[in-house]
Amino acid sequence: MAGLPATGKTTAAQRLHAQLGGMLIRSCDVYADLGISLPVWVDRTAGFTREVSAYDAARDEAYAEMGRRLTQALVAGENPVIVDAVHGERERRRAVHAICHAHDAVAVVVLCCCDDLQEIERRFVARRGREHQPECEASDLAVYRDIRRRWQDPQRDQPLPPIVIVDSVREVVLPPAAGPEVAIRVAAALVPYAQGRARS
Repeated sequence: MAGLPATGKTTAAQRLHAQLGGMLIRSCDVYADLGISLPVWVDRTAGFTREVSAYDAARDEAYAEMGRRLTQALVAGENPVIVDAVHGERERRRAVHAICHAHDAVAVVVLCCCDDLQEIERRFVARRGREHQPECEASDLAVYRDIRRRWQDPQRDQPLPPIVIVDSVREVVLPPAAGPEVAIRVAAALVPYAQGRARS
């Protein structure tokens, strides 16, 4: 999975997991396991405007842990393995691709999009008061702005991986023009999700 907060990643990941089985690794669960609280960091960094390097170190630890869990799942023969996280920076995605390559697994990027800022804001407002739920922990727009400033479009990665695009505003799923069979299966599994007007 890849995408900015509130673009539908977690809902799409849950849909994929329900349809295809395998293992689901959620960044929100990893954060909770490591004691990383986004609301606490929003306060501590004044909305990611100070002491950001300390947060970055915690975030690096979380991505390293997701990599370890992905490796363990692939070694155990899990198929598919869905990693629900922002993966907004190219180095994050390359790390996942390297792990997959090392274990003869095909990496497919599911890119969730929502280019309507008002809808993004509405989704953030809907999360308020539910911050105790891991999937709703990112409830402050400062989180969105911090990740947005780091964002590197997966569609500009080289070499370009198979990408399935999920537009949660227009309710469409776009499979790659050409790619492995698994990418087509992923896209097919996500069509009912997109048509269901998911709002996460």
